[in-house]
Amino acid sequence: MTLKILRQILKALGDDTRLRIVNLLIKEELMVTDICLALRRNQPSVSKHLERLRMTKIVNDRRDGNFIYYSLIQDPEIEKILRFLMAEFTEVNAFRKDNEKLAALRN
Repeated sequence: MTLKILRQILKALGDDTRLRIVNLLIKEELMVTDICLALRRNQPSVSKHLERLRMTKIVNDRRDGNFIYYSLIQDPEIEKILRFLMAEFTEVNAFRKDNEKLAALRN
C-alpha cells in the first residue's frame, strides 16, 4: 500500500457518518434503507457517504434487481486497517447505539 492510498483511506474514514457506516457494515451486508434507519439520516446523505467509501475502495456494492447491497471490500490491506479500528468501535457509544438500532429494526 502506498502512502497516497493510505492517506485517501484515512481521509475517507475521517468523517463521523462514514465511520458509523463502516461500523454497521463490519457485521453484515446492508441496503441503503437499513443504514438510513439505523443512523437516522436521509437517503441522499447516506448515498453520498457510501459513494465516497466506494470510490476509496472501502465499500463494495452489489445489485440484486432493484436493490443495492453494500459491504466492506475484501482486501487484506484494507481489512488490516479496519481490524485495528474495530477493536475501538466497541468502545464508542454512538457505534453501540447504531448497532442496537439496526438490531431493533430486524426484530
